[in-house]
Amino acid sequence: MKFMDILLNQKIFSVMYNISITNLLKEVDVDSKYIAIEVNGEIIPKSKYDDYLLKNNDRVEIITAVGGG
Repeated sequence: MKFMDILLNQKIFSVMYNISITNLLKEVDVDSKYIAIEVNGEIIPKSKYDDYLLKNNDRVEIITAVGGG
């Protein structure tokens, strides 16, 4: 199995080569319901999480929505 490094929320993570955003979220145990994903400064639509494959040294940010009133 091949691994690569990504920068996830400003920390280096070693993940499987060509991991999808969906599988990354499962690996780090994050529910995709109230989040947005940014890869290298670009917001990725939820509809593309299954097909979007991360590459070595990608910068990934998981942005969580905060509710309140």
